[in-house]
Amino acid sequence: MNVQPAKYGFVAALGLSQLVSWGVLYYSFPLIAEAMINDTGISRSSIYGAATAGLLLAAAMAYPVGTLVDRGHGRKIMVGATFAASLTTLLWSYAATAPAFYAAIITLAGLQATLLYEPAFAVVVRQLNIQQARSAITAITLWAGFSSTLFVPLVQSMLDALGWRGTLLSLAAINLAIAAPLYYWAIPPATTARNVTPPKTVAANQPSLSPILRQPTFYLLSASFCAYMALFSGFTYHLYPLLVARSDDTQSVVLAIALIGPAQVGARVLILLFKKITIRQLGLLTGITFPVAIVLLKAPPSTLTLVALCLLYGGANGIFTIVRAMAVPELLSRHHYGRINGIMLIPMSLARAVAPWAIAGYWTHTGSAQGAINLILGLALLVPVLFGLAINTRRRNC
Repeated sequence: MNVQPAKYGFVAALGLSQLVSWGVLYYSFPLIAEAMINDTGISRSSIYGAATAGLLLAAAMAYPVGTLVDRGHGRKIMVGATFAASLTTLLWSYAATAPAFYAAIITLAGLQATLLYEPAFAVVVRQLNIQQARSAITAITLWAGFSSTLFVPLVQSMLDALGWRGTLLSLAAINLAIAAPLYYWAIPPATTARNVTPPKTVAANQPSLSPILRQPTFYLLSASFCAYMALFSGFTYHLYPLLVARSDDTQSVVLAIALIGPAQVGARVLILLFKKITIRQLGLLTGITFPVAIVLLKAPPSTLTLVALCLLYGGANGIFTIVRAMAVPELLSRHHYGRINGIMLIPMSLARAVAPWAIAGYWTHTGSAQGAINLILGLALLVPVLFGLAINTRRRNC
């Protein structure tokens, strides 16, 4: 009989594999895209258009992936997707035509649905009780929080030494050598998962998914998370130009942006120390922090306001990732985690894909950075308002 890995080894292995998955599928892309643009002459809009198409594919894949993880196939999904990502990265390095480039980019962006956070969180919730799952998810996001810190300079040094094709080959090898075996070791097969009852018996004992989808709480939470994803995506893409538009001191701008990653990690460490705070309290507190941070864009520019903005935003973003992961089991249902998250991810992925384009369009339309700031502030306000309404509705229904 197979023995389930010890909890801490399970969490550490998932955390390290998530660090690699985020580095290969997400953080390396902007650097490689820039090198491709300079080398091949393919337009920026074409490359990022392919990435957007891939995110739409990821949205379509979210529900079936979540369903398969719920049924105990997390190991097959995540190991298989890691092999697929390595193969696609390898083929991308040898691609010679624009359609081949686009196919590789779309495929890798689509594979985000099978590897980044949500399927890993679904595996955790399936294996552990709620309190353990919260600690485990926080620890996994701590690991993944260092992905940009590690992979951005690593990819840049590989680009300088090997070019973008050689860098892709190296990333494929790193992904295959580290992430694939860790996912295989950490995630038990369906027969040794926490729920060892036969699938038909488990399904009979679980509440139906339909009543959950009829709850107002589900839709209000989904709307809050859509606003968050639009804020995260739109603000991330436009952060640098917005700060430069507000301040001529580019050194201070770069310094402030560099603090976002450490602020995310630091905030997640604090959460490990305050285990008694509820997801309701955590969601409201961090949700309110988003508009407070964005309002600082309207303050007279200085190094202090830029640093405060990025620290507040980074800390809130780091914690809200955990809120988003734990809201489903704590506010809706512990059952059907993968499927519920998969349904939520469809509009969330659309919001993430559309927001940068919409904010850029509104900025152009108004002719001022203030227009973009006001739109981002509106999104930031929606996050806590909708989350608060979801909590209030949940209390009335209890």
